[in-house]
Amino acid sequence: MSKDAKTRGYRPEAGGAKVVRLGMVGLGTVGTGTAKVLQEHRQEIERRLGCKLELKVVCSRTIQQRDLSWLRGRVETTSDWKNVVNDPDVDAVIELVGELKTARAIAFAAIAAGKHLVTANKQLVAEYGIELAERSRAKGVKLGIEACVAGGTPILHAIRAGLAGESFAAVYGILNGTTNYILTEMEQHGTSFADALAKAQELGYAEPDPTFDVEGFDARYKIAILAMVCFGQTVRVRDIPAEGITRIEQVDFAYAHRLARTIRLIAAARKLQGDRLEITVQPTMIPQSSQLAGIRGSTNGILLVGNKGGTTTLTGRGAGGEPTGVAVLSDVVEIARAMAGGGVGSTPLGYSEWHAAKRTSTEENIVTSYLRLVVRDRPGILARVCNILARHRINIDSVLQEPGMPKNHLPFVMTLEPVEERAVRKAVAEIARLPFLVQKPLLLPFASLP
Repeated sequence: MSKDAKTRGYRPEAGGAKVVRLGMVGLGTVGTGTAKVLQEHRQEIERRLGCKLELKVVCSRTIQQRDLSWLRGRVETTSDWKNVVNDPDVDAVIELVGELKTARAIAFAAIAAGKHLVTANKQLVAEYGIELAERSRAKGVKLGIEACVAGGTPILHAIRAGLAGESFAAVYGILNGTTNYILTEMEQHGTSFADALAKAQELGYAEPDPTFDVEGFDARYKIAILAMVCFGQTVRVRDIPAEGITRIEQVDFAYAHRLARTIRLIAAARKLQGDRLEITVQPTMIPQSSQLAGIRGSTNGILLVGNKGGTTTLTGRGAGGEPTGVAVLSDVVEIARAMAGGGVGSTPLGYSEWHAAKRTSTEENIVTSYLRLVVRDRPGILARVCNILARHRINIDSVLQEPGMPKNHLPFVMTLEPVEERAVRKAVAEIARLPFLVQKPLLLPFASLP
């Protein structure tokens, strides 16, 4: 433990009250939400802690153009994050910067300076979480990452503390509020993907460029973190296959309902035989009776499947400045309590040591599939498709066709019996070359979630 970390503790202010001083870098949606929650809940938080929390300094590159009249008390401002990290009176740095390179520089510098660190940057933790944990442990400071996975839903604390005695078999999550809002709008109101996305942007759920959300990249970072915390296995984010929701159409929900299913973007990590790990992000057909099927709008939901304690479900608001600010401040409170107890021992990623995941190829998986084709109707279509499936030894469970669809843009669905995923993908690639197809086939897996 560093000399700085050993000597840092509560600082007395006038009158003898104890105070923890905070420096915040980043004043966007989450930073503003965090500061407002701290102001509004300060008395309640301080009653729980028995000390005061003081927002000493805030940093933003555009601080001179910001209206900060809503900030109460004497809060210093700066446009240079180094002034926050190097401030000798700051006990904990709250890093809320979106850009990965800058966030990494701030985080490493704060730890090196002997400051406790709280971050909400999922990319930072997914890519550099192990290094951050090891550096903070070596320096004797605490690392808070609760806001990185599910906003205001305390999933990481539940795993690390409430379920620390469990051995997990799997974790399944709806981890992106934007995509879940879009899918439930399509399902409940018959809205097109484009219209649902436009509404999500209008409400502030989706960015002007929604690629990071709708292509599954946001959920990929989050499931990488959950894999580390649940299984103690490190996964390279770029190795996680991710498929987004841009090809889902309203008609897919009509077929899903006929099958007593619905569609959600599911991020999943499962431990298989031999301690191998399967990890994916993809739109999935799940039972309407599943707990995750009831997660609607911008809400997040996570299923933790334990070997002894069964299934634990957590749901809550996964995005937005103030819900995420609550998670940020929960880390601040934990840091303050550790300071009060004279120690900062922590396992922010659930383990004190990790090993590289033994990944399984998704192509080895046995899957049951939903295959939607859109064709220009003509005789012999079904025969040609069935012939290809038969050559790949794939059995058909059912064929569905919604009535009243136009003949020049006719969707129909096949559900396929369990078979190796590699066989399905090879067959679908061959089907995609058939001349009567109007668009690329859509292939979705079925998952029997509790």
